[in-house]
Amino acid sequence: MTVTYTDPTKSPLDAVRFLVGDTDVMDAALQDEEIDFALSQAGADTYLAAALCARSIAAKYASLVDTRFETVSSSNGQLSQNYYALAQKLEAQSKKYGTRGLGVPAAGGLTYSGIRTNDLNYDRVEPKFKQDQFANPSGVFRHDEY
Repeated sequence: MTVTYTDPTKSPLDAVRFLVGDTDVMDAALQDEEIDFALSQAGADTYLAAALCARSIAAKYASLVDTRFETVSSSNGQLSQNYYALAQKLEAQSKKYGTRGLGVPAAGGLTYSGIRTNDLNYDRVEPKFKQDQFANPSGVFRHDEY
């Protein structure tokens, strides 16, 4: 079992560690092999793998109980809840930024050349607001034509 962390921009494993906040090599909650397993389960989606890892850490802390002895206390239940909340946030980020997510919407026709290119593409279906835009219906309106 190994634990490494260098640069999150260079490897998906380090990116998952960064997203989960498990960057202290001396006190790591996850092994590299566990993160590799999460990456394989998530289809190399780092955000989804980080959510799986956060749920794994939350499950680990869920088995521990809160303790208090005189003035010293430890709240392991809060750790579990915080990691579950982190997992939910990472799953939402996976939908937005991940490999299977919706991504950032793209808008077309924002430049004059883009509009001309779209207008000259005869294989493209014309938008409904352009179809029969200047058609002048006769005095008798026929519903099947319009």
